[in-house]
Amino acid sequence: MKIGVILREGKRKREIELFSKFFEVECYHLPEDLPEVIEKPSEFLKLPPKVPELVISFANHPDINLEAVKQVSQRGGKILIISGGAKAGSYKQLKAEGEKFGLKVIWEEVCCTTPKIEDHEFFKYFGAPEFEVEIEGDKIKDVRVIRSAFCGASYFVAEKLKGLKIEEAPSKAGYYAQIFPCTASTGPKGGIHKAGNAHKKAIEKAIQGHKP
Repeated sequence: MKIGVILREGKRKREIELFSKFFEVECYHLPEDLPEVIEKPSEFLKLPPKVPELVISFANHPDINLEAVKQVSQRGGKILIISGGAKAGSYKQLKAEGEKFGLKVIWEEVCCTTPKIEDHEFFKYFGAPEFEVEIEGDKIKDVRVIRSAFCGASYFVAEKLKGLKIEEAPSKAGYYAQIFPCTASTGPKGGIHKAGNAHKKAIEKAIQGHKP
């Protein structure tokens, strides 16, 4: 399966490397530095005549993402995932534009909260984190990543939890997700806390669902 990724030059190398382990990845490059306001975004974003069914935009620019909705829908895309939260544009506007063109737009501040779309192969591997744990006594013996955040934080968390006591694993999962090199915003209301909470809840669920 092939996926498309819109990205700024020099950015998101970690995500591309991880995606490439599961899918063929077609990248559409933008300059690293873009004007704050772009009157003709089609001069910067030039997608090929045919794009994969699923395209992810790491453009982090509202004008580019509005243009992406138009171009992706016209070139055979069915799903456009827009990462970056408010920096990427208005969810209501992007979603409304997508509906006009028959395109499903998924807008997320942090990739750790990307919802799963049933029966689509991409979401078997990426989106809101999901784990399986192996428990021995009162400790976490092993953690297997079922579904990872786009950035790979879930694999980092899984490695760090091995050998920890069961009761401390969820809070540690949240902590390790937040210290992983993440592009989410920081601060008291930053998206980094959503990333931490998503991993904490995922480990809690894995522990509750553990079968000896």
